[in-house]
Amino acid sequence: MQKNRNWLFVGIIATILFLSLTIAVYTNSSGLAFIDRSIQETVRNSVNPSQTHVFTIIAFFGSPTVTIIATLLIAGAFWHFKNRVIASWIMLVQLGGDAVAFLIKEIIRRPRPNMQLVKDTGFSYPSGHTFSTALLGLTILFIIVPYIKNRETELTVSLLTITWFCFVAFSRFYLRDHFPSDVFASFLLALSWWEWMRVIYFQYKF
Repeated sequence: MQKNRNWLFVGIIATILFLSLTIAVYTNSSGLAFIDRSIQETVRNSVNPSQTHVFTIIAFFGSPTVTIIATLLIAGAFWHFKNRVIASWIMLVQLGGDAVAFLIKEIIRRPRPNMQLVKDTGFSYPSGHTFSTALLGLTILFIIVPYIKNRETELTVSLLTITWFCFVAFSRFYLRDHFPSDVFASFLLALSWWEWMRVIYFQYKF
């Protein structure tokens, strides 16, 4: 019970921070623009063809389309083993979350950064890649990992999941397809969405 309360608190804080950041983006906050620009300039100094190639591949496999396919496979496995409530919930979280992120993009309509290394279309805020990957990562960490009995395997899967998310998130502003604030906002939105969906899940289940 205490653990659920702690995660609910995390979800509330993430929601507040996301809304605050969204307001800053919508109002073109000069402070936020300065932070974004400072991070972009720092990352720009490390750009080279080899890294760009690697992060382009990472961005491809971290795309919402690939993430949805991975989620479908996970949900399908739970459905196959007769755990259909969790299977349905996993798909609702991913597909519903992606729909929410797309709606926010259309409302905020933030243009993407200039001089993209890999051309992307649509609006910038929030990052769909980061958001989708974060939801997939949370599914792995909190739905799949608890089923793993071997402690070392559990730790390995958890570390690989977190590392993959960090690479996907970094690739978005390395490739200049997003501002750093887009990426951070996506992480906050994913935490918020995940926690509120957990509340719905437990209410439905119990």
